[in-house]
Amino acid sequence: MNQEFFIIKGATAPYLRIELINDGRTDFLKSDIINKSLQDATITFSMWNVDTDVLKISKAPCNVVLAKTDGCEEKYVIEYRWRERDTKESGVYKGQFTIDFHGNLTEEGVDFPQGKLIVPISEDLKIYIK
Repeated sequence: MNQEFFIIKGATAPYLRIELINDGRTDFLKSDIINKSLQDATITFSMWNVDTDVLKISKAPCNVVLAKTDGCEEKYVIEYRWRERDTKESGVYKGQFTIDFHGNLTEEGVDFPQGKLIVPISEDLKIYIK
């Protein structure tokens, strides 16, 4: 199964957003650790055409933004803000985010992630530019 995102040719909105933890099985503590770790990470986005395999976006910087939720828990999402040149050609694309956890965070009794993570993990991110 794929995650799908649709955007109109030439548009810069809506932004592409992905929640790092959305499997429903992650406990609060792990979620909190990941959210803190995102603040100390470099995150980039890449996208390529599925038909031609031509890279359209390579390692473009992303933002980490606070998600609007109904609960009291703070959640963060990864956000890529489109530029006009990103969406000027119609087609089907595959996208991925690369998260480089720097490992600079320390807290007694907490193991923060360190290294690279490429998401999504279990399914493709298909982007349709119409």
